[in-house]
Formats: sequence, C-alpha cells, structure tokens
Amino acid sequence: MMEAVVDLRGLPVWERAETVLERARGLRAGESFEFKMECEPRALAIRLEQETGGMLHCRWEWVGEDEWHVSVSPFDDAQDASPLTTALRRSAFHAVSADTLSVFAEAMSEHTAHKNEVICEENALCGSVGVVLEGAFASFAGNHGRDHVLCHLFPFDVFGAAEFFDRGFRIGRIVAISKIARYATIPHAVVQEMAKRDPQVLLALGSCCAQRMRGLANRLSEHVSKPILVRVAGALLPYAPPARGLQPAHPPLPAMTQTQIAASAGTVKEVAARAIADLERAGAVRREHGHIRFLDRSKLLEIADAG
Repeated sequence: MMEAVVDLRGLPVWERAETVLERARGLRAGESFEFKMECEPRALAIRLEQETGGMLHCRWEWVGEDEWHVSVSPFDDAQDASPLTTALRRSAFHAVSADTLSVFAEAMSEHTAHKNEVICEENALCGSVGVVLEGAFASFAGNHGRDHVLCHLFPFDVFGAAEFFDRGFRIGRIVAISKIARYATIPHAVVQEMAKRDPQVLLALGSCCAQRMRGLANRLSEHVSKPILVRVAGALLPYAPPARGLQPAHPPLPAMTQTQIAASAGTVKEVAARAIADLERAGAVRREHGHIRFLDRSKLLEIADAG
C-alpha cells in the first residue's frame, strides 16, 4: 500500500526528517510512502537510517528539474541474510527475485580500495557490474590535468550498467575518494544468465543507466549556463545534513581537496577556491585547516536556487 505523495519542497530543510519519520511510524512490511524533494535526498536518507537504526530504507529517482521522488519503506532483512545479499536488497537490484539475489551474492567478489586508488581505468575493458558497499567513489573523465566528475558513487550505488549493455570500455576513471572504500563485483556472464530468467535485472540496470544519463545531461547544462558559485553550492549539497544552521558535513567531504570539489563543479581549483571563500562569507560553509567541515543546507539551497 502506498500513501499519497508528500511534497516536502515547501518545508524548511530542518523540519523534513521529522515529517518523514512521522509518516513512517507504523508502516508495516510491504507498505511504503513517497515524498518529493527539489534536490538529491541522500543526506535526508542518511539521517532517517541513522535515527531508525537502519530499519527505514529510502529509494529515490530523479524525475525532472527540481524534482526527486523518494520511496520510504521498512527494511526488515532476513536474519540469515549475508551482508552481500543485504547490500543487493538496498541497491537498484531490490526488486529482483530471491533466487537472483542468492546467485549474485554467491558470484560476487569483494574488494577494498584506499583514498585516491583507481579501481577502474577509463577506456579499459569491463567484465563486471559493481556495487558500492562502503565509502565513496567518483568517476572522472579527462586527462588528469583538467578532470571532470561524471558522477559520485555511494553505498549501494551500482556502476558499470552501461558497459554491461554494450560491452564497451569503461566510461570514466573510478577513484576512491574516502579513506577506505569497499565494493563488490558481479561477472557479466552471471548477470547475463540471470537476466534471461529474471526481467527485473534488466529493469534495474536500465534504471541505473537512465538516472546516470539524466545526471550527466544536467551537469552539462549547469556547466554551460550556471555561475561558478551556484555550481559549487550544488556540488556541496549532497553532503549537507537536513538540519538548521551549520552542521558537520557528511563524509567524505571533510577529507576532499579543493581540486576534487572543483572537478565536481566543472572548474579548476583556483576558481573553486574563490567560490568556497564566498560561500564561507555568506555563512553557508565553514572551513577548518583548509577543509570544509560544516555546511548550512538551507543557505546552500538558496544559493543553488538563485542560479
């Protein structure tokens, strides 16, 4: 059962988590509700999962400009489920059959990467689909002198979906941007075999491709049409907690360099540094020892919306 969609876009950012929690209380297995936001809801999802001990699960899709749809449901995994099966259930593969989950979990290989370690080279052969387990990665395109971020990858994000469909080379160089990052891979042969039996596999991978394409199109449009200040504010938003005033930024932002933030905003370090200084004067960020440690989500939203 799904309730009517709740539109949070008119609420102050610090009231949204409690609004969602009130709606979520009392949800039973198989029930869910949906709400709308104007930006990526990752920070809100993190808070919800923290406050409920991981018993609430959020899935979201970007459907258009300033509109994200988020589905919230109780997460009650089987007690005997493996960590990999649990990760798959929280990923784009959440709707695949139990048999598919079991086969994928059995075939998965786990890997650990350290900060700045490259796990996939751009234009390299690709033989697997990946799922992030812990930490964060970024996909970069460029010549290492002027890199551009294609996307960020956080826990339970799937990567390599496009390469699965066309068997092409890797799109972008995937690099760990957190101190420690873990991921798992599923061989293409296993994914292809299960896709023949379970159509939800292809729907999950197709959704990943669609969302990634939407993000790339928006990033290109922003880089052409929006001022640097607006772009840097937008690049920082995913790390800003949904609370009032300056709050500790979500990882891995406190460890990210200005060069990495610049790549996310489609500019260079020197230009991004000036924008960060402007944001700090506006009270939207606060730095310590040269790194951004605190963010004010409400002020960042105001600046991002001004563009």
